[in-house]
Amino acid sequence: MKYMLVTAALIASGYANAVVHVKDAQIESVYCGYVDTYDMCSILFTADTVLHGQEGSCHTLPAKRMQFKGDTAMGKSLLSLALAAHTTKARVDVYARDKCSIYPGLSDVNFITIK
Repeated sequence: MKYMLVTAALIASGYANAVVHVKDAQIESVYCGYVDTYDMCSILFTADTVLHGQEGSCHTLPAKRMQFKGDTAMGKSLLSLALAAHTTKARVDVYARDKCSIYPGLSDVNFITIK
């Protein structure tokens, strides 16, 4: 029973960590617009997105891109960070959420770190 619980915990943590990231890249472009019912922004990176953790992420398209909703306070903050990084050509680390709620196959941004 103990081994079954440990195995279940490892499997669950693997799915929780199955997200993508972009490390030490620059933001090549940013655009905002309307996709279906979402007010969204999209970031294109100079580096490929990399799967972090085990397989199972919703990020399935071969794109150097992630999205976020622009109609929230957090979305406005992410847009500000993305534009600052793009303008200054700063390098960034960007981690995605485990959701592709804006466009199927492209991950939603979780956080942006400007280096």
